[in-house]
Amino acid sequence: MQIFSLLAIFFALLVAIFAVQNAGPVEINFLSWQFSNISLVLVILGSAAFGALVVFLLGAVRQVRQAREIRELKSQLKRLQETIAHREQAAAGAGAGAGRLEREQEA
Repeated sequence: MQIFSLLAIFFALLVAIFAVQNAGPVEINFLSWQFSNISLVLVILGSAAFGALVVFLLGAVRQVRQAREIRELKSQLKRLQETIAHREQAAAGAGAGAGRLEREQEA
């Protein structure tokens, strides 16, 4: 996890350096919108921030799904363990009854 954090910080530093070195005004056209004389720094940093937000949201959705799946699997495991315990108790009770029956027949 530390290597991931270091890589993220390194990448953020590279983006910041790139943005500062390209600070001139630009014209942006996107679909029907047009923006004139916007600093390229704002465009670069805004794009990087939007990309980070998208990655964060997708990661959060994945974590929520995994947490729900873990909860369901834990619930299923508990039910199966209870079923095993009940069957073991029933088998032990049946085994004790059979042993008693054999002793009674021998006598």
